[in-house]
Amino acid sequence: MSSLLKIEKHNPVMLAEVLKYLDIKNNGIYLDCTLGSGGHSQTLLENYPEAKIIAFDQDQKAIIRCRQNPFFTNKEIIFINDNFINFPQHLTKLNICEVEGFLFDLGISSEQLNDNLRGFSYRQDSPLDMRMSTENDNTLTAQKIINNYSCQELSRIFYEYGEEKKAKKIAWRICQSRKKRKITTTQQLVSIVASCFSQKFNKHPARRVFQALRIEVNQELTNLSQGLETALKKLKVGGRVIVISYHSLEDRIVKQMFKKYNELGDYQIITRKPLIPANEEIINNYRARSAKMRVISR
Repeated sequence: MSSLLKIEKHNPVMLAEVLKYLDIKNNGIYLDCTLGSGGHSQTLLENYPEAKIIAFDQDQKAIIRCRQNPFFTNKEIIFINDNFINFPQHLTKLNICEVEGFLFDLGISSEQLNDNLRGFSYRQDSPLDMRMSTENDNTLTAQKIINNYSCQELSRIFYEYGEEKKAKKIAWRICQSRKKRKITTTQQLVSIVASCFSQKFNKHPARRVFQALRIEVNQELTNLSQGLETALKKLKVGGRVIVISYHSLEDRIVKQMFKKYNELGDYQIITRKPLIPANEEIINNYRARSAKMRVISR
């Protein structure tokens, strides 16, 4: 891996809302559970220089990019290359019992989508990988799923994780195709999926299948549920948890988890309905169009 990664201008989603609703205390400790390109963390420290941030990302390239950002030099930030579900053990090592706030900005980053070795994008030809992290013990890739899961299992994940109505047809077509030739690239898969649709479609026909595969490879929904529940338990009284999600499956988990803890009596939902980006933000940052933010306090 190259020691230098390009640092690109990054537009963090719903930044104004994060600054407003996280209710930051200048000497507080905050966990950025999905660091990405560091846009949220950088802006938090620009506005609250005495705050301390512990930033997680399972993608080693994201950590390297942020460490190379001159802004973070000598700032109160700790970078940790790990999945956010493991944050309790890292807090223990740091002798931290509770924190003032958590930020989860879910989904996939532009850098990951644009990396032609990762296989996240259906718009370019890449190896079928889709692992958020290649540094841990996760050897499950999209290629292994596509070539080894049964037709029934493929149909299930396409339907459950991608909410794909043509799940059975797509799964059957994949299983027929792999008998002739192993499916190893994104464009092979795109071609098979597209063959299940008419030529008239408003959105890319493979987008739901790619979402489902990414979720399965990285166990995203299980990790979200586990990480969010642990975060709520580690939150200080008066602290807040913010989650920005990008599809209905994520948002449903957040909504149900917040409702569960709100009913316990020690937590209060701040956003009865999810906040969405302003029209101006969507115009300037198209990837924000599907974002939904929910906030809860203890």
